[in-house]
Amino acid sequence: MLVRHATGAIKSLPSTDEPMGTPIRLAIGVIVAVGVVAVVWLMGVVGFRLGFAPLIRVPGLLGEPGGGLVTGTIMLIWIPRVILLAGGAQPTWLMLGFAAIAIPAAGLSAVWHRPGGSPRTSLAAVVFTHAGAICAALNALAVIWWTACDARNARIAELPDDPTGTDTWLGNLQTVAGLDVLAVIAATVWVVLVMRLSIPLWMRALAASASYVALVVAIVAMSMSNAAFAQIQAARSVVHLDDGSIDARLVLGFTPRHVATLRIENEMVIVELRDRSATMTVVGRQSIVGMLQEAAQRSRGNAQR
Repeated sequence: MLVRHATGAIKSLPSTDEPMGTPIRLAIGVIVAVGVVAVVWLMGVVGFRLGFAPLIRVPGLLGEPGGGLVTGTIMLIWIPRVILLAGGAQPTWLMLGFAAIAIPAAGLSAVWHRPGGSPRTSLAAVVFTHAGAICAALNALAVIWWTACDARNARIAELPDDPTGTDTWLGNLQTVAGLDVLAVIAATVWVVLVMRLSIPLWMRALAASASYVALVVAIVAMSMSNAAFAQIQAARSVVHLDDGSIDARLVLGFTPRHVATLRIENEMVIVELRDRSATMTVVGRQSIVGMLQEAAQRSRGNAQR
């Protein structure tokens, strides 16, 4: 490597001064990219099996291997919207969620590590760092409480038996989905803050352990609620069975031996499991929410006559 000085002289530098970290940085980038894709795929799989399948009354519903990545990606696309919808329905909870994010985010700009040989850390800095660790542990407890509390779980219900309850059912689900996203963001920021605080090792171990556990719990909960919300909005095949019936059915998915379909009969939401060998004719595409809302409109129209 040659360097030209201001005087015009050219000096040769040792080869050891040349940048040698490009392959390492490239490898790190590839590992991070693969890790992100794997996390998105896992969130989609977990959300489909533990969130969407029980929601439509078919816990044994199968998901395709590649479907996890699709579901996870759709979840990420829907995140801004579910946050706005949750904020419109529950503005108080939204403000609490943003406060849980803003406090550690502000703390990140204030933390600093005292270099060796520098003057002794001030009392105010010690109080701040210890308070940050304590708040991180309290936030972990709050996140775990939120995922297990009745206020959240009561809003995640199965498909309504009466299609006229679709709007309430959908509103509750999208509120939980949005608040779960805020819980994940808050848990992530608190984890970063704890790892940067200048605190004793034992305190870091306790606060970080609690924060990591809360983050994992929050991610699983967010996967369940957001995957369910994304799946009920996705377009599916509308079919007619070749058994003489004229009722349109929505294909929900497949179990090892059956095909799960949704139909509306006598203002009742019915989920059926039929043999996979049944012949079906595809007549269109529609989402679960769209089918339920159309049935609800027909029910209201019949009631007004």
